[in-house]
Amino acid sequence: MKTRLSLSLCTAALLSLAACGGQESAPAPEGASGASGDAKDILFTNGRIYTANPDREFAAGMIVSGDEIVELLGEDRLGAMMDEDGYEVVDLQGRLVLPGLHDAHIHPISAMPVPTCTLENAPMTLAEIADYAADCTARPDMAEDDWLVVMSWNFAAGNQPGERFASVREALDFVSMEKPVILRGSDGHHYAVNSVALARAENAEGEVVGFSKDTLSSEFPDLAPYIGVDETGEPNGRLTEAYALEAIGAGSLLEAGMEKRRASPELLMDVTLPRGITAFLDAAADPESLDIYDALLDKGEFHARAHLALYFDPGAYAGEDGTVDYGALLGEAKAIREKYAAEPLLEADFLKLFADGVLEGDPLSDPPTLPNGAFSHDYLQPIYEWDEEAQWVKIAGYVDTDSALCVETRAQIAAGETPDAAAFKAEHGYHPLQCTQSNGVLQHPEDMIMDYVREGDAADFTWHIHAIGDRAVQTSLDAIEAAQAENATDHKHIITHLQVVRPEDQARFAQNDIYASFTFAWASSDGQYDTTVIPFVDRADGPEGLYNPDGYYFQNAYPAAAIKAAGGMLIAGSDAPVDTIDPRPFVNIEGAVNRAIFGPPPLNEAQAISIYDAVDAYTINAAKALKQADVTGSLEPGKKADFAILDQDIFALAESGDADKISDTNVLETWFGGEKVYSSAE
Repeated sequence: MKTRLSLSLCTAALLSLAACGGQESAPAPEGASGASGDAKDILFTNGRIYTANPDREFAAGMIVSGDEIVELLGEDRLGAMMDEDGYEVVDLQGRLVLPGLHDAHIHPISAMPVPTCTLENAPMTLAEIADYAADCTARPDMAEDDWLVVMSWNFAAGNQPGERFASVREALDFVSMEKPVILRGSDGHHYAVNSVALARAENAEGEVVGFSKDTLSSEFPDLAPYIGVDETGEPNGRLTEAYALEAIGAGSLLEAGMEKRRASPELLMDVTLPRGITAFLDAAADPESLDIYDALLDKGEFHARAHLALYFDPGAYAGEDGTVDYGALLGEAKAIREKYAAEPLLEADFLKLFADGVLEGDPLSDPPTLPNGAFSHDYLQPIYEWDEEAQWVKIAGYVDTDSALCVETRAQIAAGETPDAAAFKAEHGYHPLQCTQSNGVLQHPEDMIMDYVREGDAADFTWHIHAIGDRAVQTSLDAIEAAQAENATDHKHIITHLQVVRPEDQARFAQNDIYASFTFAWASSDGQYDTTVIPFVDRADGPEGLYNPDGYYFQNAYPAAAIKAAGGMLIAGSDAPVDTIDPRPFVNIEGAVNRAIFGPPPLNEAQAISIYDAVDAYTINAAKALKQADVTGSLEPGKKADFAILDQDIFALAESGDADKISDTNVLETWFGGEKVYSSAE
């Protein structure tokens, strides 16, 4: 999963999301301040209104009565209407109007802009991280139980060692040697902790034994792939996935700042409305946090048509023999679904499953930590060297893991006789643990994934499955195919992220009516980030470097155009606050169109899609995926008046060769159910 440098560093601790707008907004349209029970019908004139109807038509005007659209008007009809009385008129001043955007993958509660210590995804050296964390966590309002927590750490860029600190563990030990310290990665999968936190690890018997070279092999062999180590085999402070957090008692920190969010539930709307988002899928809804939704619903201040993808860890419902009590798990899910059954704005009808983890390795570790996402072939073992001029790593070569030396070394490691790292490296040029062969792991045993998907499908839930590596995507497709065949159901499930999809799997989305969900901002090249992924998949020491057009990763990363060409349905989601708390829909739309948000080269430009396909992924297609296209997703008579007014025409930009300006787009107004619920002017 790609993480990106924030395009604007709005401090979440100080600013609401509504203030993080990028360029200065143009004047808002003139006219209605919003609908009320006895208000006149509203006539919107002088606009360019994209309907997202089957013919992808534009209108010049629109009539809204109450919460519904009554009529779309062409120039000729609009001229006649202007002479009629009885309307409240809004002059759009030539602005583009889009149907209310649907974010089909967002974590809105986590994205609420509450005061936190946050690195804002900015790339920093270890020294800069240590100094910031030491200062910020000392503030009294930043305590989180007994943990010192820093959010939005950019794990894939920066983190350069120096004279003060050789590892992130050392940097965080500087912050405190008395309290546990944790950096939460901006992607929700990577973390870093200090020595105090590592020492808290409990084994299966509940004994505090700590994470160390010895316990990783004796007490925690299953967690070892998720723990970064240094050249001596000792933990270097980096952790991946929540399993490692549970072992050190940090599972509750997955939602740090929750009490601040509960105290200000209205901030949830600050995540969506300033970005023109009027519908969303909460992509991993925690049953313990639903009271925030309830508070807004009770006040009549929830302005969205939302669905919850309820997250339950099936492993937590497994007995000693590994058998999962799906009756108990789904019983809880059904109770939540029933709770919201009569609520028109919120439905709990999806389930979330993590098929695997992530594809980023750590080139700053020695040996480099391998990715853990489930892949179709073994990860390569790149040899990295530090480039002083670039202040980043470069690829010096690769380990031949099939060599006689590596075969012998793996045998020694399996026998508990790992060669001395310093001597081995001096003789052979790489760490002995780089003889390891791995193709990552599924988040759960494959049979558990198959069973859970089958049981959830049979219980009439729609699946939202996180799949990053190509093997995880394949397994997710297999599970949905098997479930639908056995249950004779026709649910249209979602697989999300899709960082790498095998060519033979790209047509299976259409064949099985599965929505392909992308965060298009990540479908772009980024030198530092790509150094943490591509060299583990393809050799990157040739003349093409990282971006070999014939490479497996380059050709199959985020294959949006290929899936669409095969008949698949594309939808879009931000995954906020991953990468940035800003859902940034127009950054994502730009990424879908040009695959080069952060500069050349484009990441496989052949997989770019049209501006119409990108907007439809955020509107009508996503509305279909959320099972509400009968009321929203397009601007058509009889549908709800959910729409956004923009300060620039993104269609014109794309068609004139200025797609790189799409990300500068601001929302002037957001209307929900015929009521203006956000205005940049206000």
